[in-house]
Amino acid sequence: MTLLPGAGDNTDCDLVARLWQLLNSPASGQWYLGSIIRDGLRVPALGIDIPPFPVVAIGDIPEQTMFDWAAEHLGIAMSATVLSGLDTFTDGTAECLPVSSTATDVTLTLRFGRILFSGAYDVGASGLTGCALATAATLLGNPPSSAGDSADPRLELATWYRDDPNGLGQSENGKVLVGTYYLHEDTIESVTTAPASEVPAAGLYRQVLSQQKMSADAVTASTGYYQQQESGEDPPGQPPKIGDSPQYAGGFKTYTYLNMAVQQMREQAGLALEPGNEFADLQNAMAQFNAQVKAYQRDNPGEHDTQKIMGYVASAEQLSNEQLATLGLPGIPVHAPDSEEVVDHVQPWPLDRDRALRAHAARAPRARAADDWFNVRGTFSDQAQALSLTVAATFTATSDNKLFAQANSITLRIGALRIILGNKDGFNSQPGLYDKVTNWIANTPMFQDLLISKLNAGLNDRAVLGHLSDALNAGLKELGLQERHATS
Repeated sequence: MTLLPGAGDNTDCDLVARLWQLLNSPASGQWYLGSIIRDGLRVPALGIDIPPFPVVAIGDIPEQTMFDWAAEHLGIAMSATVLSGLDTFTDGTAECLPVSSTATDVTLTLRFGRILFSGAYDVGASGLTGCALATAATLLGNPPSSAGDSADPRLELATWYRDDPNGLGQSENGKVLVGTYYLHEDTIESVTTAPASEVPAAGLYRQVLSQQKMSADAVTASTGYYQQQESGEDPPGQPPKIGDSPQYAGGFKTYTYLNMAVQQMREQAGLALEPGNEFADLQNAMAQFNAQVKAYQRDNPGEHDTQKIMGYVASAEQLSNEQLATLGLPGIPVHAPDSEEVVDHVQPWPLDRDRALRAHAARAPRARAADDWFNVRGTFSDQAQALSLTVAATFTATSDNKLFAQANSITLRIGALRIILGNKDGFNSQPGLYDKVTNWIANTPMFQDLLISKLNAGLNDRAVLGHLSDALNAGLKELGLQERHATS
């Protein structure tokens, strides 16, 4: 046992070793951790009442766009997902380190015979997820309701603005905006879903985006009111307004990290910031749209409803280089490596409005008969596999010299999930689609990372951590070790 400076005569690791010997051995009967997870533990005389916890609810996975199939976007959503098999705990190890005279850090590595991730899935035409940015905002910042099969209202709203004639499509500028997105859609998706280990700014972008919930709620309220107005409804009350300083600041910061991520991928590809390559053209478009937001903020201080903003979108003209300079935006920002610091600017070039309009026209929604497409629903599970969980816990001595354990976090250790989709026959009308969907699930790092992240979030639920803490403290009571210097 290694004592850190300040640990004094803390020898609580001796008590932890005795505790783990009890919990880690099947011979301990009801005190074996596997038994506690499977059956719970109730010992009224010691004040112990732990319910069984072999299954952990993970929740819903919002719809994710996969690829184009038969000229349509396909998406996959998962619901009612659970992690089961915690009751197959076999054994584990404990590492102990006193960090002060009263605190001891303990890392438990738990091994299991068979852990299963399972739930329901829905694969189909993905009209709601045509916008990768809207999907990312919903996924990372504002998870959808788990109620029934209802689609997420934010995505429905984004789709209305993109596709409905009363949305952005009512003006040429709006069509250019949507068409420009269509032209760069694949690049946007590749940038926003890139692993942070390969594109550090992509991870920062997702992190900043996840912090915009309050702004997203305000925007949803304002744009939802406008949608009702334009659809001939009579929404109650005054139109909600948006555009306060924190909302603008959050948007500008999100743009900064997205631009950094595009720059990093462009440089990794050995491409210059000049017309003719996808990354540079995307940076050029983003810089000009960002400048329009700056111009609106300058010329229209304060908060406004969506109707006024849509009016600006319809009438705005492309800004000249001189106008960009007066906004403090002399060009497309060039960042120092892995830094927000701007070290140079490159003058933007005109947007190709005609090309954007053609892209908008090509992707305009078309009427579809009810039986013209299909949805495949079923259940899924991952192949049985051995994995481990790492539990970080702290043992702390109180002022009356009693020792208590607290499980702080759980980390799932697994290389990749191997998802098996049920209802394979449901794909028969589209030969080859089943294999393509399963290959996408298995070989898309972003989706695998998302699933593992959701699993870790479910395991770190307060109830799960509480049950593990109770199990550790129950063992201390059974051994008579909660009195810190007990000898029995």
